[in-house]
Amino acid sequence: MKKSVASKMLAFLAIFAFVFTLVLTGCSSTESKKETQKEGTAKQEAKADKKQYTIAFSLKTVTNDDFQKAIADSIQKSVEASGNKFLLVTAGEQTAVATQVNQIEDLIMKKVDAIILNPMDSKAVIPALKKAKEANIPVVLVDTPVDKGNEDLYICYIGTDNFNAGVEAGKRMVKELNGQGNVLIVRGANGNAAGDKRVDGFKKGLEGSQIKIVGEEPGDWSNDKAMSVTQNMLQANSDVQGLFSASDVMLDGILQALKDKKKTGLTIMSVDGSKKAVDLIKTGEITGTMAQFPGKMGTMAVDTLLKVLDGSLDPSKVQKTIDSGTMVYDKTNLDEAYKWAF
Repeated sequence: MKKSVASKMLAFLAIFAFVFTLVLTGCSSTESKKETQKEGTAKQEAKADKKQYTIAFSLKTVTNDDFQKAIADSIQKSVEASGNKFLLVTAGEQTAVATQVNQIEDLIMKKVDAIILNPMDSKAVIPALKKAKEANIPVVLVDTPVDKGNEDLYICYIGTDNFNAGVEAGKRMVKELNGQGNVLIVRGANGNAAGDKRVDGFKKGLEGSQIKIVGEEPGDWSNDKAMSVTQNMLQANSDVQGLFSASDVMLDGILQALKDKKKTGLTIMSVDGSKKAVDLIKTGEITGTMAQFPGKMGTMAVDTLLKVLDGSLDPSKVQKTIDSGTMVYDKTNLDEAYKWAF
């Protein structure tokens, strides 16, 4: 009899313990769900409270300019992926410097949060940069720097080491021509620091050789102008074996001028690394192009500005000049070139 009562008591205690455990587990689960919901709500509120920044990009044009379009596309993608607003302003023409200056001042009046600027003229934009600084609008330069002595007007410059790209193009010209011959240079637009540095570098790369520069004219980043000046230089001196273009965007005009003058077999070096140029290397119409990486420039510019805007990066600690890299594309690395070309 006693044994039966004891057994019943043990069974009762076991059932009680089981039910108690279930209750505790249920309470714990409910509390866990509440905490999860609470955290989710907090995150949503934090996201809602986060300021949406407007980041503007000012440049010359994206029309018929694959390089500038690639920079603009990478900036837009990075800005919008971060949940912020992208604003593109283009001067519309390769040499509309005054228009770009007016557009920068308009962006300041609109109180955008930050500006990414590709200066068309390294001097003309200085007054506008001073106004941006007075308005506490951070600026990052891409592709083209401004004149030295104005480093306090922007956070940093991100772009190709244009002088070095020109040097490497010049050395390649020396190698291809066995150190002698006559060459032409089609510059960019006068006053553009990137174009000037490429040409200065190219001349440096020729030093020590017997190669002579027998013609040098600005192509203004335009095929029409590049064709015109190439025709004029060939008219003045047809004994040329090489040509350097400050940008791929002028190659169509240059090649048309050579075709019109029935000039073949020239060694042609350019700068940019566009798909158009890589196609021309493949068909043997040009020798090579010094590659730039516009996608890298745009992403780095946006990342820098967002960190400055949210206070996680002290702008005074940012390196003033950041090289986005370069390499030569030629017939030996077409697969690699097509992987990166824009």
